Amino acid sequence: MDYIIEDVGTVSIVRFDGDLGGGDDADLKHLFVLLRQQGKTNVVADMTKVGFMDSTVIGLFVWGMKNLREVGGDWRMFGISGAVLKIFEITHLDRAFQIFHSESEALESFA
Repeated sequence: MDYIIEDVGTVSIVRFDGDLGGGDDADLKHLFVLLRQQGKTNVVADMTKVGFMDSTVIGLFVWGMKNLREVGGDWRMFGISGAVLKIFEITHLDRAFQIFHSESEALESFA
């Protein structure tokens, strides 16, 4: 799992680069723990380069979102399309997560 974290004001953007699968679960859980420990609780995931994610990752996204919300933050996403968007729609998680079309919309949602 490749990603970089970019801070834009009070929001951190996690830019994923590539597909996300079960083999990434420990790294992804570590990412959420690290973000919270560093006080980065308003987080936007850039999903533009993610073409696939499995159920393990979806479960960790739910866990991470709840974890951040416990401390007044949130996990929001933008750039979801194709098969990944279909997964969120089928599972109705598109109603649980705030999903935006663009980075600017996602960032503005924290204002």
